[in-house]
Amino acid sequence: MKLYYMPGACSLATHILMRESGQKVELDKVGRDKKTESGENFVEINPKGYVPALRMGDGDILTENVVGQNYLADPKPASKLAPASGTKARLKQDELALYISTEIHKTYGPMFNPATPEEARQIAKDKLATRYAMIEEMLKDGRPYLTGENFAT
Repeated sequence: MKLYYMPGACSLATHILMRESGQKVELDKVGRDKKTESGENFVEINPKGYVPALRMGDGDILTENVVGQNYLADPKPASKLAPASGTKARLKQDELALYISTEIHKTYGPMFNPATPEEARQIAKDKLATRYAMIEEMLKDGRPYLTGENFAT
């Protein structure tokens, strides 16, 4: 299994679960030029052109953090990296992971584009403040992790 990643990118979430699962970690860093450290053209690996991409044992590629994280967690339920598949707790964890991926993560995009006008940056910052307010509210109950009492459950 190989994880294609970029430092400072959202692929860190899948990288953490890969490490926590105890599975053998093979990493291949992707540069901004879309070339990997091993010399591959990353766009041929993942036509979407962004990380993470996880090459499974059979050579197939999985993309998107939530999919990769579930793939890593499901075979090792004792690791408690995710609630059991099909449970309400798992639905809630996936709901939160998708919220972070689609509503928080994507909102940062304009701030990394030097052509974004300051007014658009401020709109993105205001959206982020609203979206993080929900996360802050969840943490007010004293839970040690966003997902509850354990690292992922």
